[in-house]
Amino acid sequence: MMVTDDLTALDEQVVRLLQLLRSPGYRRVVLRGLPEGVGIGGLRVLRTIERLLAGGTLPTVKDIAADRGIEHSSASRAVQAVVAAGLVSKSTCGDDLRKARLDLTPAGRDVLAVATRNRRALLTRITADWPPEDLGRTVALLARLTDAYADRLADDR
Repeated sequence: MMVTDDLTALDEQVVRLLQLLRSPGYRRVVLRGLPEGVGIGGLRVLRTIERLLAGGTLPTVKDIAADRGIEHSSASRAVQAVVAAGLVSKSTCGDDLRKARLDLTPAGRDVLAVATRNRRALLTRITADWPPEDLGRTVALLARLTDAYADRLADDR
């Protein structure tokens, strides 16, 4: 197979994986056991807050918008939805009272834990018959691909 054919096949697999991760079936699996009204969009906000907090950032709506690559108004609505659901708390920023800092509530952490268990259970079923070296190689190559996308897209800003 020529490199061009390999790139075409890789492109098709990336598109196919993205489609599957956006499918109703995937949503049903990931959202199983979560409170009514918590959707994939809400989970994305929660995961973004979790990741930013783990990195030492006290996130704001502006941070959510930048990280998710969405407009501030869309991020604001998404944040308001998870605040209204009791999954995120808002507090004023000490240095700028116009800014609100976001944090996960215990309920928000619980929702993330359930969603993570659901995703991992799905991956466990998918890869149950894979040799360990195939799983390790897949993780390494997917990390390399993801990092390369991130680097290239950052360069193209």
